[in-house]
Amino acid sequence: MQHSFRTYSTDSVGSDVVFSDESYYQEMLRSSYARKDERDRVQKKTFTKWVNKHLLKAQRHITDLYEDLRDGHNLISLLEVLSGETLPREKGRMRFHKLQNVQIALDFLKHRQVKLVNIRNDDIADGNPKLTLGLIWTIILHFQISDIQVNGQSDDMTAKEKLLLWAQRMVEGYHATRCDNFTTSWRDGKLFNAIIHKHR
Repeated sequence: MQHSFRTYSTDSVGSDVVFSDESYYQEMLRSSYARKDERDRVQKKTFTKWVNKHLLKAQRHITDLYEDLRDGHNLISLLEVLSGETLPREKGRMRFHKLQNVQIALDFLKHRQVKLVNIRNDDIADGNPKLTLGLIWTIILHFQISDIQVNGQSDDMTAKEKLLLWAQRMVEGYHATRCDNFTTSWRDGKLFNAIIHKHR
């Protein structure tokens, strides 16, 4: 038996009015999934460019972020470029070798006190989109953003807190701009425009 969902709203005179039905919720879900897909697509494109910028130094290039990190070789090369260290790697092409290479990269990050939350070698070797994006973002935070120096920062601030403080400093003096977080504060585009204007 299929249920039809209806939402009721009370108007100004107190009578119940049917606001919407099941199709409304389906449309909302579709819209939500479309926004998430677009956000993931933009992140993937941005992170791919960032990775390629560094892999250029190792004479490597990736086309698909999810596919081209699966064997661990590009991931190890990226970490070698960022850290200036040389890491071991497995030469074979079997799944075992791919898992070993990804594990070498993850162990290196853990050794550098990089916190990895729920990211395992098989997640990357299987091309899991969400966890691959999470891994690259974690690497960016550690190797790029952690070096940010901002007036007023404290010694115990995380890289993300430093980045938020940097953004707040960049938009000081711009009318109707508040940078309280990395989600709702950025939705109307004013913060992006203020930062771009500041650097022109």
